[in-house]
Amino acid sequence: MKVLISNWHIMRIIRLILALAIIVQSWYMKDTTTAVLGILLLASAIFNMGCCGPAGCSTSFSSSKKPQEKNTGYEEVV
Repeated sequence: MKVLISNWHIMRIIRLILALAIIVQSWYMKDTTTAVLGILLLASAIFNMGCCGPAGCSTSFSSSKKPQEKNTGYEEVV
């Protein structure tokens, strides 16, 4: 329950508003396909699921170690 009421950010609010608008539009048009899409988007907003779940598209952190430089020797070719 704590997850549902915390961490509301702008993208989550936009998904909620868009989902409600789609559901209302599908109600007026009596279109079940659009209603299913609206319900899926509503669930996405309520449960804070984006692409691949919460924080599913986060990138991995790079290590703080710098790669070792190789000393390359060059020979003059005549």
